[in-house]
Amino acid sequence: MHAQQIVEDFIAAWNRMDIAGAFAMMADDAVWHNIPMGPAKGMSEIQAVMAQFPPTEGIEFITHHIASNGNVVLTERTDKFLIDGKWRALRVMGTFEINDAGKIQNWRDYFDMAEMQREFA
Repeated sequence: MHAQQIVEDFIAAWNRMDIAGAFAMMADDAVWHNIPMGPAKGMSEIQAVMAQFPPTEGIEFITHHIASNGNVVLTERTDKFLIDGKWRALRVMGTFEINDAGKIQNWRDYFDMAEMQREFA
């Protein structure tokens, strides 16, 4: 499967709120790095970091642009989360690296921390 399709499937899993399905697309030793913060290494750390976010009633990752070169996929997105009945949005530039097994090995998201704090306050 092409790297871009893997990322598109990953985003679709989040949009269905199929968190287990999204996690299954990641390597066991994957690294997720929200660039304003420190990286989470391995699925147990990634899941622990995600558990710190408020519970969400809905997720919508809107991909504005996507480009790939070999095993690297770049996305320009708006990530939306429905929390306490209100949609909160964060503009994100994401980089995904796919390993030889077809799993997401590295996931880096770049965003404005002030925007995140304002949206999720």
